[in-house]
Amino acid sequence: MINFFKQKSVAFSLILIVFLIELLRTAWISDDAMITLRTVLNFIHGYGPSYNIDERVQAYTHPLWFFVISGLSALNANVFTATFILSISISLITFWLLLTKITTNARQGIIVASGLMLSKAFVDFSTSGLENPLSHLLLVILVMLALSITSQKSRAALAGYFFSCALLYLNRPDLSLLILPLTLWVIVKNSSTPFALARSLLFGIIPVGLWIAFSLYYYGFLFPNTAYAKLGTGIPMAEQIHQGCLYLIDSLHRDPLTLAMILLGIIVGACTTAALDRCLSLGIILYLIYIISIGGDFMAGRFLTAPLLVAAIQIARAKWSSVQLLVITFGIGVIGITHIHATLFSGPSYNNRMFTNGIADERGFYFQHFGLLSKERKIFLNPDWSMRDQGVQVRICGGLGGEGVSVGPGIHVLDTCALVDPLLSHLPAQYNPHWRIGHFIRQVPENYLKSIALNKNLLTDPNLKAYYDSIRKVTRSELNDKSRWSEMMRLNFGDLRKGPKEGVVGEE
Repeated sequence: MINFFKQKSVAFSLILIVFLIELLRTAWISDDAMITLRTVLNFIHGYGPSYNIDERVQAYTHPLWFFVISGLSALNANVFTATFILSISISLITFWLLLTKITTNARQGIIVASGLMLSKAFVDFSTSGLENPLSHLLLVILVMLALSITSQKSRAALAGYFFSCALLYLNRPDLSLLILPLTLWVIVKNSSTPFALARSLLFGIIPVGLWIAFSLYYYGFLFPNTAYAKLGTGIPMAEQIHQGCLYLIDSLHRDPLTLAMILLGIIVGACTTAALDRCLSLGIILYLIYIISIGGDFMAGRFLTAPLLVAAIQIARAKWSSVQLLVITFGIGVIGITHIHATLFSGPSYNNRMFTNGIADERGFYFQHFGLLSKERKIFLNPDWSMRDQGVQVRICGGLGGEGVSVGPGIHVLDTCALVDPLLSHLPAQYNPHWRIGHFIRQVPENYLKSIALNKNLLTDPNLKAYYDSIRKVTRSELNDKSRWSEMMRLNFGDLRKGPKEGVVGEE
């Protein structure tokens, strides 16, 4: 009789088939992802990599993911199809690498894979149109390269490691914190060969430096516009930490398996003598602290998929006894089955529009309209990206992505949460004791809509008018205009970098 667990290829092939079916049944595109897709559409149609074609604003946080989608969309001609193909195929490749290159044996591979397929957070954001799948793949590659460096002292692996670090930064900058301890360990491990280490570090620094230079040159700012909109809110740190804790508590209620596996991964790494595993556990802890400090996110589970994957790697590589594996299998099964309706048994009818503490099940909210198996297939037809309509439209902090794609490139969409607006993102958010994470509303200055519609600075407040002149110079004037460069330096490094704090008069 064939021992099933020893036939790794058979077992892993079945797992990949089950995972593919699960991905096809749960695949969706989030509204936040459509903000990126509108920018992709503008880019591949020759309007530039901006959300609104009349001003250069980086409305995405994942340049690598943006360019990957843009490349396939240009070849495929349908931005939605390209996004689904990329998300599903990259997620499958990640699973294959995890199972075949990292797991100790078939049994542990099956256990870890089952845990990931029963994790609502991991399933939700293995598609969604956001950058999570590519982040997952890069994290697996980084661990593989770190293992190769440990066992073989390979210079190619060392250069590949730092280049992959650069790609991870370009895909999601804050994930650098997750791999920081591991990266420091790799540096110390190779300090005896300083020239090889320096060359490898340079190999990783170059792509990051090139992107920062391009971002400053084209957009006029060092960071994405969303960073200014979401982080410069004036919310007290204590309130943000409280909200961050609620984010973890929310995950415990909606998706207990995710946090259970993360905790197990941390413990496994902390209890081992292997420096690599300890570094991975420390990275998970640092990243969780970061998530708490910024208040988490309004999308339940989105920020937990990367530490979950690293924890899964820890579990897959650990040395377990048969009894321990039996307990882990039982625990994953019992906890995972409580929410199986949202993972393996999820389908076209899946729906969950409940909010808790400003946190939502985003797939449950959008899935029936933007799911791959949705009956409304016309939603995923390639958009008509001609200048059919022109004007200015205001969105009140929500639906920015879907609305932006539906109205076409000629409509300038202004959102009061300032995700795509270079002036509002640098203004203080309105005080609201019941603020929602990721949704910080700005007051629209008087005559701002007229200013956008007529492409003139018609603001009435003198301080704000002068500041808007600088913003307009950076985001709307010719790229190589010398006066643009001087304003760009002032906005990023000079006395204008924080924007005006007073004197904002509301739109009539």
